[in-house]
Amino acid sequence: MNIRIKSNFNFTISSIQYSPNGELTISLEKEGSSEEIRYEYAVSLGDGRAEKMPTYSLLEFAHEFAQNSGIKEKTKDSYRLMCKHLEKYGDCTMNNVTTNYLQGFIAYLQSQGLKPGSVRLYFQKLACVLHDAYKNGLFDNCILQRVKRPKREQARKRFLSETELKKLTKHQLSEEYSNIQKMFLFSCMTGLRYSDVQCLRWKDVKRNGKHMQLEFHQQKTDTYERLPLCAEAETLLRSQKHGGEYVFKEETNQKVNVVLKRWCKEAKIKKPVSFHSARHTFCVLLLTNEVPIYTVQQLMCHSDIATTKIYADLLNKTKAKAVKRLPVITCSVQEKIH
Repeated sequence: MNIRIKSNFNFTISSIQYSPNGELTISLEKEGSSEEIRYEYAVSLGDGRAEKMPTYSLLEFAHEFAQNSGIKEKTKDSYRLMCKHLEKYGDCTMNNVTTNYLQGFIAYLQSQGLKPGSVRLYFQKLACVLHDAYKNGLFDNCILQRVKRPKREQARKRFLSETELKKLTKHQLSEEYSNIQKMFLFSCMTGLRYSDVQCLRWKDVKRNGKHMQLEFHQQKTDTYERLPLCAEAETLLRSQKHGGEYVFKEETNQKVNVVLKRWCKEAKIKKPVSFHSARHTFCVLLLTNEVPIYTVQQLMCHSDIATTKIYADLLNKTKAKAVKRLPVITCSVQEKIH
């Protein structure tokens, strides 16, 4: 049997294994450091990258990526902040980016008093930059794979129970805050994020037989979604004045959360609530009323079922806490029997 291996690089055959099922495995080794191998690969491309590699700045490449990769303006802010931290930590050339360098950047971010979520976000942005550098032949992706990344911290999801939501609807604020109240309740009945509620237009509200549904562009995921509306959501829409392009009047997120805090306080709801709590409330209400989890995933527009399962786990913990509140009666009954 003749075997020919053709490659632009000089490899050494380290082992040859022939398995009983007829498979032949040939292990190849490339001599030299990862930087030398990367450089040799860049030379083989023949497009001038090799000349740039020794002097190409990581920070410079990150700035270029943020400007030219077609990402949203809001996302660019995260890249800009990451670049500021990278500059303070210490820039280096692309061929000097090592596992220790990247691990050190994580340690630097953690030393700045940032929240775990922010540390994870900034490193994630740097990882995107390095992945693009890898696609351009300027970086060895194996270096990134060896980095011990910051653990994802499970954020606490605050939601309103059905009882609390009813308490809130019974307590009305002045007409001045009517728009904010309706926005929040509409989100509780649809699961829409603040950005989607603010951008919702009347032309996004469609008729589907006897009922209404939303056909809208989801801001966060940049996807087109269809969402059927429940009777409560339809009632809230009918109560809105059909005067302009948008269903709800524009409100700042800061103002909305201040009003919600006051609303909950007056309704004697003792838990911190933000506008995003409405989305959590919608999901928990569905699961509480035994809607199948895959249907909940679709209604929440979650791309991954694992995200929806977080709410199911949260609900199980809430049930466990409720059971623990039951009074102890068996001990006294047993005492009487004996």
